[in-house]
Amino acid sequence: MDGSARPADGKGRAVLLIGQGDLADETEHALEADGADVTRLTGEDEQEVRDAIERGAPDTVTIVARSDAIVLRLALLARSVDEEVQLLLTIFDPTMADHVSRQIENAHVTSLADIVAPSLAGPCIDERYTAVELDRDPPAALIDDGDDVREEPLEVEHGSRLGRLARAVVTPFDRSGALLLYGAVGLLLVLLVEIVMTMIVVDAKPVDAIYKSAKALVTVGPNDAVEKGPGWFKLFIAGTVLIAFVFAAAFTAGLVNRVIDRRLTGVLGARSVPRRNHVVVVGLGQVGLRLCLVLRRCGVPVVAVELSDDGESVGLARKMDLPVVIGRGADPSLLERLSLEHARAVAAVTAEDLENIQIAMAAQSVHPDVRVVLRVGDGQVANESRSLLSLGIVRDVHRIAGALLAAMATSGDAESVVCLGDHAHVRFADGRLERAEIDVLAS
Repeated sequence: MDGSARPADGKGRAVLLIGQGDLADETEHALEADGADVTRLTGEDEQEVRDAIERGAPDTVTIVARSDAIVLRLALLARSVDEEVQLLLTIFDPTMADHVSRQIENAHVTSLADIVAPSLAGPCIDERYTAVELDRDPPAALIDDGDDVREEPLEVEHGSRLGRLARAVVTPFDRSGALLLYGAVGLLLVLLVEIVMTMIVVDAKPVDAIYKSAKALVTVGPNDAVEKGPGWFKLFIAGTVLIAFVFAAAFTAGLVNRVIDRRLTGVLGARSVPRRNHVVVVGLGQVGLRLCLVLRRCGVPVVAVELSDDGESVGLARKMDLPVVIGRGADPSLLERLSLEHARAVAAVTAEDLENIQIAMAAQSVHPDVRVVLRVGDGQVANESRSLLSLGIVRDVHRIAGALLAAMATSGDAESVVCLGDHAHVRFADGRLERAEIDVLAS
């Protein structure tokens, strides 16, 4: 069927929506608000899908599902029934999404995470930002300007590289890292003291002092120069030996722990836990992982918190050198160790609304002034979070994504969605901004 016969504004376009859950529900409501002729299938029965396409001849088949494999299977089925129907698919895995986009004609691929991550990242960086624009290089900030948005360069305070390095060294996050780091620093200081004192007291040459002190420090032989020194010097060296023994034990314990355990943070480098001007992202699902990547692209230090270390996203984060802390995000003691007093924001983006509310309350108990960006997926919870608890900046991700998916299904040039107040506004390829018929937070 030729989709061009439909009105250009998308009113009355026939859309077959396949999927279940709150995201599919919100997409259906947004499609109906846009005036589309919607047929909804909540099951995944292949014959039912085939009959719906053959009987309804839709302009667009929109497939919304949690599993990428299910979306792919239904997309291939839809294409086998109608070679020309437009497909709108939600696929999170970037490799699969790219492959489907290239191999299946007339298919547009996006995901909940891709749609909502910019709207979550904006207020994480600065309370003035409603979203970030990733199509710019470097990314730009989108600022609420009444019924419009304006773009501004991102203002991200990085601090000096030396300062970040010093904070990572002085305040390592995990205990094994602290043992390893402080043990190594202590051994080095003991070695330097022994070298200097050996040169001064017994008039040893620098090379001899370095050799004999290092040999004694690693216990492969005595420092013969000490035998030539006075009694007080022997007592002094005996003290440094005992101190070196303590530092060596700490260094060894930290090293063994980091070798044996699965490490998701580092002492130095990309996986070191940031201590200032950072964002704490609690929940490393699809949305949390994509949010971390968007923030890092914007130049903002980020650390993720996840309950378990066996999730797929944890493995992806490790491969991408994102620091991940394993623990319960609503644990105040854990949040306190993440330096909330120096953080830009805490983003509570787990898949459970009530868990996100607990995280927000725990974060504010640790540091009352910390900015909280709260993900919810249920409109009623969004309203209660905003009006009753005033926990922070609330984003109903399903409603935001539903608004854009509906616009994509009825108008091919819809690109992104931004939140202005309580309302979702769809941005189009030509730069225009149109308010969606469905509000971000319904009353």
